Amino acid sequence: MRITDVRVVSKGLRIGPVLVEVETDEGITGVGSTSASVSVISALIEDESDGLRSLLIGTDPTDVNMAWRRMFASGNRGRSGEGGVGVNAMGAIDMALWDIAGKAAGLPIYKLRGGAVQDRIMVYASATAFDRGHMERTGEWRHNPTEVLVKEALENKSLGFKAMKFGWGNYFSESDYDDIEAVRDAVGADMKLMLDLGPLAYLDGTWTVKDAVQVAERLGEYDIYFLEEALHPYDVDGFEEFTLQSPIRIATGESLTTVRDFQPFIERRALDIVQPDAQQMGLTQFARVAERAEEAGILCIPHGPWSAFLVAAHLQVLCTVTNCPMIEYPAPAVERGSEREGLVEAMHEKVIETPMVVRDGYLELPKGPGLGLGNFVHEAIDELTARFGGDVQQ
Repeated sequence: MRITDVRVVSKGLRIGPVLVEVETDEGITGVGSTSASVSVISALIEDESDGLRSLLIGTDPTDVNMAWRRMFASGNRGRSGEGGVGVNAMGAIDMALWDIAGKAAGLPIYKLRGGAVQDRIMVYASATAFDRGHMERTGEWRHNPTEVLVKEALENKSLGFKAMKFGWGNYFSESDYDDIEAVRDAVGADMKLMLDLGPLAYLDGTWTVKDAVQVAERLGEYDIYFLEEALHPYDVDGFEEFTLQSPIRIATGESLTTVRDFQPFIERRALDIVQPDAQQMGLTQFARVAERAEEAGILCIPHGPWSAFLVAAHLQVLCTVTNCPMIEYPAPAVERGSEREGLVEAMHEKVIETPMVVRDGYLELPKGPGLGLGNFVHEAIDELTARFGGDVQQ
C-alpha cells in the first residue's frame, strides 16, 4: 500500500478545524485535524515545490514513525521551526496515517498500541462563560449573566455530564466569584468544575504569578478541580512556582507542540495536569507526552473538543494509559446558538459515518478500525461550506 495523495478537504470553511485526508492506492483513507489557519496548512501540505505531500507520495502509510521523521527533518516545516504551525500540519497528517494503519490492520488504534487498560473514559463538558459576541468574534469579551451560566451547568448535568469547564479569562472581580459560587451551589458537590484562564492571562502584561495564586486561593473555596493555562504557556519557572503555591490543581499544555516542549514541565513538576492537544502535535507526539506524564505520576487530561477526529484520537491513546481521568468534549449549546458551536456539533456528527455516543457521562471505546469513526463523509463538507463558508481563516 502506498500514499497517492495528501490534501486539505476543508478549504471552504472560514472557521473550525482544518481537516486533512490521506489517500492510498488500495482505497483506504485516513483523516486528521488541526486547529491552525486553513490557508497556511494548505500551503505547508500542498505546495507543489516542497509541500509535505511531496515527501510522502509513494511511501507506505503504515510506516508512521518514518513519516514523522521524514517530515520533521525536512526543514522549516519541522526541525528548524522547532514546533509551531509546521508541526500542526505534520500532526494532522500523522493522525490520518494512524487512522489508515488501523484500518489496514482491521483494528482500532489502541489495539496497535498494545491494548486498552480502561474500557471507557469520562468526558467533561467544555463551555465558555463568554457571550455570543465573543463566540462570533464580533463583540467584546463579556461574560454571560449568572442565570445563563447556571442554566448551562444544570443542562449539562441533566445530560449525564459529571464534570464541566468554563472558559473564563483572568479579570476576576467579586462578581466573578459570585457567579462561580452560584454555579457550584446549583450543580452540587458531586460535579467537577474547572476554569480556563488563557489566553487573556498571558496577553495581560501586568498579570503575575502572585495574581494567579490569589485567584487560585479564592477558587479553592468552590472546589475547582483544575485551573487551566493561568500563565504564559512557555513559562516553566512561573508554573513551577505557581503549582507549588496553588491549593488547586494546575493544568497547561494546549499551546505546546512537541514532547520537548513538555519535558521541562514534567521533569520539574511545574504542573499537576498535562494538557496535550493532538490537533497541535499529532497522535505520535501526543502519545509520548501522555506516557511520560504517566511515568512521572502526573495526570493527563487533553485539550480540545473541536471535532470527532480529535476526540477519537485522544480516546484511542488515553485508554492505553492509567493517568487520564477524563477528556474534553463539546458542551451542548444553551441559548447562545453561535455558528462556531454549530460547526463543532457538525464536526462530531455530520462528517463521519459512525459518530461517538456519550452514555452516562462516558465515552466507550470504539470497536471499528483506525480512529473508529468509519469513513469520511465528503458530501457533508459541501453542506458545511455552504453554511460556514466565506473568507477562509487567515
